[in-house]
Amino acid sequence: MSYKIMIVEDEGLMADKMEMQIDKLGHDLFTVVDNSDDALEALQKEQPDLILMDVNIEGEYDGIELTDMIHQQWPIPVLFITSLHDDATFRRISRTNPVGYVLKPFSDAQLKHSIDLVLKQLTLAKQEEETSYVMEEIPKETEEYIFIKKRNQLDKVKIVDIFYIEADGRYSQIYTIDNKYLIRLSLKELSNRLNPNSFLQTHRSFVVNIERIKKVDLEGDTIVLENRHIPISRRERQNVLDRLDWI
Repeated sequence: MSYKIMIVEDEGLMADKMEMQIDKLGHDLFTVVDNSDDALEALQKEQPDLILMDVNIEGEYDGIELTDMIHQQWPIPVLFITSLHDDATFRRISRTNPVGYVLKPFSDAQLKHSIDLVLKQLTLAKQEEETSYVMEEIPKETEEYIFIKKRNQLDKVKIVDIFYIEADGRYSQIYTIDNKYLIRLSLKELSNRLNPNSFLQTHRSFVVNIERIKKVDLEGDTIVLENRHIPISRRERQNVLDRLDWI
């Protein structure tokens, strides 16, 4: 599978080295720019599959700031390539959720392997997306079930059969008695489509079906659902206690 890769690098020789590696790997060069303004202008017209991003670039924004701006509009994976390796820079980079981090100077093999690993993840993600589920609007006339679309069919899922929902980045996983559904909705978006009287958020990454709660471990801060223990965060602990009818 061929991917479009963008290079944001202000060192000409380094940009040439990356461009040659992209060609050797059989992928397409989207464009090469050396500053934040040109990068944003290029992205407004079309988006690549991957960006190789230097930290110190020309323009109003550095590579980390530019990545933040990009991710506000497009979920494009970014692989940082930089000579900076101090803790402060690494912390700034990590907050952008990059797919990788390569230190200069690097060998051809190091760059090749880093790009290969990222693109392998993208390939797996695309394959997963092709078989993932999309939740349809909940019918207004009932709160007993939802329809989840998988390719050309709709699965009818009873609300009572849902044990819990777990955040998975921009996706959500619905766990039922017999199945697991990957939904292309965030946990917040998915929760907004469900009856709030039936579901309870226990953690920023977990929502549980109140009917499926077997017990609450107040000492361990967990909710027990069959054989699964769902964490209760300190932020949600009081809300959990307020929602449950306990004496």
